[in-house]
Amino acid sequence: MRSLKGTTTGCDIFREFQDGLQTLEVPITNIFNITTDGVSNMTGNKSEFLGPFNQNYPGNNVVFLHCVMHQDALSKSSLNMKPVLDAVLKFLNTLQSRGFTRRQFPDFLQSVQFEYSDALYYMKVRWLGPGCVFERVWQLKNDIVSFFY
Repeated sequence: MRSLKGTTTGCDIFREFQDGLQTLEVPITNIFNITTDGVSNMTGNKSEFLGPFNQNYPGNNVVFLHCVMHQDALSKSSLNMKPVLDAVLKFLNTLQSRGFTRRQFPDFLQSVQFEYSDALYYMKVRWLGPGCVFERVWQLKNDIVSFFY
C-alpha cells in the first residue's frame, strides 16, 4: 500500500506502481490482474495508467478488472429485481397476514433451532432493505418449505 502526495493522474499512479514493484522486487510476471474502479485516470489508453503500463510491459498477460464492489453496484442498476422482490414480499405479507401462521412460524424456527427467530419484513429503510430480506428468505428457504408441508 502506497500513498500518493500531490496529483493522482494515471501517470502518477503508474510511477508509484513501478516504484512499488522495484522496492518489493516483484517481477511483472507475478502480476496477474490489476483491479481498478474504472475511472479515466486508470483506464485511459494513452497517457493514463493503462497506456504507460502497456508501453513499459509489452506482451504482458495482466488482466484489468473492474472492482467487484463497483460491478455489484452496476449490476444492481441494470437488473430488474422488481418481479423477484414483489414475489418475496407477497409471500412474506401472506405469512404475516395470517394470524395463526404468523404466531406459529417463530415457534417453528425455534423448534428447528434456526439462528433467527423470525423472517425479516421489508421496509424502505436501509437496514431492512430488499438485500437483507432476500438474504434472510434465502437462509430460511428449507425451513419455510418444511413449515408449510
